[in-house]
Amino acid sequence: MQVDPMELHHAYKRIFESADGQTIMDDLEKRGCFLRSTFSTDSGRTQFNEGRRSLILHVKHMLNETNFLNKETKR
Repeated sequence: MQVDPMELHHAYKRIFESADGQTIMDDLEKRGCFLRSTFSTDSGRTQFNEGRRSLILHVKHMLNETNFLNKETKR
């Protein structure tokens, strides 16, 4: 099932702008190396940390309305 990108953006915003969503985002940022280095002397760990960080970056991208405005105006 294809989901409209703008509808998906709004769904992310509804979830992560709630009090619970903000608490979860804070936890994800801490666990996902969002504000600290992902480097480890164990290369496997660095890759794992980068994967976690990538997911946080995706959620942040989905929350940023400017990433969807151009798509919406081109319709």
